[in-house]
Amino acid sequence: MKSRDRLVLTIVGVAALAAAFWFLALAPKRERASALAAQVTRAEVRRDAATAKADHAAHAKAGYAADYATVARLGKAVPPKADVPSLVFQIESAARAAKVDFRKVTVEDMPAIAPGTSDASTSTSTTSGISPTPVTFTFEGSFFGLQRMLREIGRFARVKGSTVSVSGRLLTLDQVKLSAGRAGCRA
Repeated sequence: MKSRDRLVLTIVGVAALAAAFWFLALAPKRERASALAAQVTRAEVRRDAATAKADHAAHAKAGYAADYATVARLGKAVPPKADVPSLVFQIESAARAAKVDFRKVTVEDMPAIAPGTSDASTSTSTTSGISPTPVTFTFEGSFFGLQRMLREIGRFARVKGSTVSVSGRLLTLDQVKLSAGRAGCRA
């Protein structure tokens, strides 16, 4: 055998050993490394989601006191029931401050309406579980006194930007009827 043949056989043998090493030892390790990389990626995604959830929870926890105070103020402005005695007290206080006589209050019954629907004949709707209670108030006083009283009632619940200021009930004025009082028209 010539040295050239030995060299070719050695090169072929080394190539065969390298190919056998590649297919028998290295390829399975590369597949295992690829599977492990996929597991690491899935774990990182779960970690990132858990971190985002924890950050959201920390943010919610930090804002809890302010949110609770806002809900409490809104509960005062829109109580779950009509709570007529406190409403009468608030209206009477506003009327007294405006020098208007509060004569009468009438709470009207609401027709039964399914939640989330509206009835065009009564112009009322229930949204987010809040249903209006129609109330009729009768006052006696001067036009400007009534105007001051209505302005005061409008200040019971106000929103400025994201701040809710509540000092009384949230009321919607649907109708105003003016007529001459007992003393007739005054100048």
